[in-house]
Amino acid sequence: MSMESRVTRQPAIQSEKIFTFPKGIPGFEEYTTFRIFHKDDGKISAYWLESCESPTVTFTLVDPTAYDLNYDIYLDDSEQEVIKAENPLHIGVFLMLKKDEQGANGNRISANIGGPLVINVQEQLGLQKVLRRRVAKRNSQEH
Repeated sequence: MSMESRVTRQPAIQSEKIFTFPKGIPGFEEYTTFRIFHKDDGKISAYWLESCESPTVTFTLVDPTAYDLNYDIYLDDSEQEVIKAENPLHIGVFLMLKKDEQGANGNRISANIGGPLVINVQEQLGLQKVLRRRVAKRNSQEH
């Protein structure tokens, strides 16, 4: 069984809930449980994911739909099993922000659009979905 869902509206997440990422987050596999915090002051809506194992490991998340980004997410059988994804309405997609301190214009913040977090809000389970970019092959006779 596989699941495909167009994400256009996020399910609500209550602040300070504990979420488990059974396989961790790539690069941070040793951290599997995170507390989530939410801030919405009318100007900005953001989430913070704080490791329960090491609170200094924190990620800032944003809702891609707030920036007119919509994802068609396909979860294969193993990914669906990891987050117990049975109902697309329980699945939220979030982008992790990163700070580029080596940027030409000083500190710059960007979103990891190629590796969204996919979270089953109902089951409090998540994973990072690394998206493969489709590259069109160029006809070798074209120059």
